[in-house]
Amino acid sequence: MVKLPKDLQNKEKSKPKRPQAVKQRESSQAGSRQMRRRMQQQGIDMDQIDATRVIIEGPDKTLIIDQPEVILMKQMGQEIYQVIGDAHEASQGEEVIIESDQDEELLSQDGVKTNITENDVMLVATQANVDTEEARAVLTDCEGDIAKAILFLKNRP
Repeated sequence: MVKLPKDLQNKEKSKPKRPQAVKQRESSQAGSRQMRRRMQQQGIDMDQIDATRVIIEGPDKTLIIDQPEVILMKQMGQEIYQVIGDAHEASQGEEVIIESDQDEELLSQDGVKTNITENDVMLVATQANVDTEEARAVLTDCEGDIAKAILFLKNRP
């Protein structure tokens, strides 16, 4: 075996080692999949909700989140909603309008708006065994109070 001079021996020792393979991180989907599996093991059910807008009303400001990602988590009888998206604050003069083709708004005596949805009309109609037009008319008279409308229709002569 040939012995190298001292100055070459030092160079040999300071030579960088062969680079080791770097372990790649798992993709975000695989991590998400693992997270879902762990949550199922703990008894947490997750569902994604198809939402177009989320409105959070507080005493001093209103936040609006357009095109949010909403996830519903159910654990031990409780529901947790996780909302992800960019929020903007509604100005004080701006009124938040909820758009729906089937909703009918009433202005009650207090000046408070009452929404009568198609589901409310169907509920009153089925509970009182009347047609939808009559249920809608009574709901309008009762200012959107479902229980009052059902009792009125059931107890009429």
